[in-house]
Amino acid sequence: MSTAALGRVVARQVHLERVLYGAAALGLTIAPNTDPTGPVNLTVLGLGGAATALASVRAWRHAGTPDAHLLKTVMRALPAATAVAVDVTAMVTGGWHLDAAASAAWCLSMGWLAPFSRSGRLRHAQETLRQIEAAAPEEAPAPESRESDFERTLHAMWARAEIPGDTRLRRIDRHSPDGIDFSALVKAPDGRAVPRLDEVTVAAAFGVPEGAVTVLGTAYGPGWAEIVVTPGAHKTAQTAGPSDESWWAKNIARAGKAVPGSVLEYRQRDEARGVTHYVARMEDETEAPRVDIKKFCVAVGVSHEDLRVFGHVDRNRVHVMVCDVPPLAAVNHATRESVTPDERGFWRLGIAYDGSYVRGRVHRPEGIALGLIGGVSGSGKSQLIVLCVAADANAHMASWVATEAPDGKIALLSGHVDRHGVGAVYIWRMLKAAVALMDIRGQMIWADGQRRDWSPGAPGCPYTPLTVYVDEFLAACRDEEYGERITDLADLLSVKGRKYGIGLKIAGQDIKVDDGMTSTMRNQLKANSRPVILNMGDAAATRRAFDGIVKAEVVPEPLPGEYGGTQLTIEERIAGAESPEDALGVGGVGWIVVQGRPVLMRTLYADLSGPDARTNLATLFPPATVQALTRHETEALEALGRLGDWYAPDESDDDEEDLDDEGEPRKRRKKKSTGAGAGAGAKRNSLPAGGGAGAKTRATPSAKDQVALFLDMLPAATRAQAVDAVAGGDITPEDVLDAYEALTH
Repeated sequence: MSTAALGRVVARQVHLERVLYGAAALGLTIAPNTDPTGPVNLTVLGLGGAATALASVRAWRHAGTPDAHLLKTVMRALPAATAVAVDVTAMVTGGWHLDAAASAAWCLSMGWLAPFSRSGRLRHAQETLRQIEAAAPEEAPAPESRESDFERTLHAMWARAEIPGDTRLRRIDRHSPDGIDFSALVKAPDGRAVPRLDEVTVAAAFGVPEGAVTVLGTAYGPGWAEIVVTPGAHKTAQTAGPSDESWWAKNIARAGKAVPGSVLEYRQRDEARGVTHYVARMEDETEAPRVDIKKFCVAVGVSHEDLRVFGHVDRNRVHVMVCDVPPLAAVNHATRESVTPDERGFWRLGIAYDGSYVRGRVHRPEGIALGLIGGVSGSGKSQLIVLCVAADANAHMASWVATEAPDGKIALLSGHVDRHGVGAVYIWRMLKAAVALMDIRGQMIWADGQRRDWSPGAPGCPYTPLTVYVDEFLAACRDEEYGERITDLADLLSVKGRKYGIGLKIAGQDIKVDDGMTSTMRNQLKANSRPVILNMGDAAATRRAFDGIVKAEVVPEPLPGEYGGTQLTIEERIAGAESPEDALGVGGVGWIVVQGRPVLMRTLYADLSGPDARTNLATLFPPATVQALTRHETEALEALGRLGDWYAPDESDDDEEDLDDEGEPRKRRKKKSTGAGAGAGAKRNSLPAGGGAGAKTRATPSAKDQVALFLDMLPAATRAQAVDAVAGGDITPEDVLDAYEALTH
C-alpha cells in the first residue's frame, strides 16, 4: 500500500471518529438531565471511568521513561476521561443550556484532536514503506531494447549470408535473456517455397558449429521452415556428453534407424541385473513402433549374435532391454519342484530372456493340454520331452512315449512311463490303442453314476489322464507302410481325445502342414497348447514352424548357430589375433508361444548324458511310482486286440478297419510286411522296447533274430561297420545279445 493510499484510510477513520463524538455529545446532554441514575447514564459513566482507569495504569507504568507510547496512551484516554467530566458536570448543574454548551465544547475539541491521534500510525506506516522500498532490488530495464539489438544482429547476419531464395527471418525466439541460443522461422516470398536448407548453410550464416543447428519443417507449408540454433547447448553437450534424449533422437529415432519416429521417455539402469532399459513412445500416438533389433545393436555397440538386446512393443510405446552379458547363457537345472504342476496345470518349463519363468501346462480349464515341439537335432528337443513327461508324472498322469528312430535320452524314460517304443509300426499301434481308449472311456461310469467329459480336478473320475508323445512325428508320417494311418489317427486324437483325458504331444525337426500334419490338427495344437519352437536352423524352417501359430509381423528371426563369446575387432584380425572360441551353443534356447506371441527363453536342463543319467532323471519323477491304465481299461483294450505286442508284424491287422477324419471306418489296402530282418533296406520300425504296464509278452526271439533286429536298428553305414566287427571277432554275438537286452528291457 502506498503512502497516499494509507493517508486516505486514516482520513476516513478521522471522519468516522468525529461523527461518533457528535453522537456521544448528544448523549452526554440528554442522559444526565432526564435520568441521572438510569442505566444509560450509569453505563456511560462506567465505560468512561474504566477506560480512564486503564489509561491511568498504563501511563503510570510508562511515567519513568516518557516516550511516544506514553503520549499515545494519554491521547487515546483523553476522550473517555473528558466525557466522564462533562457527564458529572451535567448531573450537578441545573438547566439544559450549560450542559449543552459543555457537551458541544467537548465534541469540538475531540474532533479537532482526532487527526493528531492517528498521526503516529501514519508515520509508522510511512517508515515501513520506505524500508521496503529501500530493500527492493532495482527494477531491471525492459528487455525490448536488448532483444531488438539481438534480433537486428541476426537479421544482419542472415542478410549478409545471402541465403538463396530471398528468405527472411520471422518470429525469433531467444531461449534465454542472456544466452545466444534461439529459434526462428524462415519465410520465403509469397507464393514461393523456402529453398532446401541444410545445417552447414545455416551454421555458416551465424558462425556456429554444424552440430548446433537443426532445420525443421513447419505446419505452415513449404513457404516456411524452422531453424534451431543452439551453440550454447552444443558446447555444454560436448563438455558433458550428449543427453539420453539427444542420443536417442540422433541414433535411434531418425528415419531409417532402429525405432523411427520415437521419442525417449526415460532410460533406467539396473546395476544388480546388469541391464539397461530404454522406454520410448511414438510421436504419433496412433502409430505402433517398428523396432529393428539389428540396427539397435549397432547403435549400442553390441553384436546381434550375442542375444543381448530385446524389444517389446506395447501399443504406441516400446521397451528395449540391453543386457551386459547374454541372459540366456545361464544354465538352470530342473528339479522335481520345478516340474511339478500347480492346481491350474502350470509348471516351470524354462527361463525367459528377462529372467521371468516361462510355464508349460499339463491341462487347461477345458481339458487336457496338447503339445507341439519343434527343433533340429541338438536343439534340446529330447530334453524338453523328458521334462514334459516328468511334469505329467508329477501331476499323476500316465504317459505313452514313442519315437520314430532310437533316441538315447528318451529311451531313459522306459522305467518311468506306462509304455515306450520305437518305430512307425509302434507309433501306429499306440495311436490305434489311444483312439480305442476314447470309446472305452466314453462308456465308463463316474462316481455319481453319470458319463462325463474329463476336466481337471473333477471328482469321481474313473480313469487316469493319459498323454501320448510322438517324437519325429512328420518322419513317421512319411513312412511308406504306416504314414497315412498315423496321420489319420493323430488327427482324430487331437480333435476328440481331450474330452476323454487323452492328450497328444508331437515333436519334430520340421513343423508344417505337409507330409502328415493336417491343418485341423495344427489348429488344435495351436489353440490347446503352448507351442515351443527351439532352434529350427535356417530362416525358412523358422517361418514354417511359426506359420499359422503367430502373426506374420511377430515371427522372430532364426537363432544364430552359437552366441556370446569374444568378438575380435578389425585391428585384432589384421594383427593376426586368434579367436578364443568361447561362444556358447544354443541348445535349449528357443521360443514359447504365449497368447499369440513368441517369448525367447531357455528350457531347464537335466543332465542325461553322463554315467549318472538315470539317477539324475529319477530325481524328477515320483519315487517308485509309474502311472498306468486301470484294470478295466487294460482288459477292454486287450479284448479289442489293441494292447498286445505293438512290434508284431501287422499280418493280423492288415484287413482291420481304421477310422478316417470323421471317425468313420476306412478299409486299408493290404500290404506285405517287411519282416524283422529284411536286410539293409528294412525300415527302422521293428525295435522292441519295454512294454510297460498292461503289455502282453510275446515269445522271445531267437538269437539270430535278435542280432538281425539289433543290426536293423543301426543306420546303413554303422550297420556295415558292425557286421565287419562281428565277422572280425571284435564284437562277439554275446555282446550283441547283451546290447539287445539292454536296449529292449
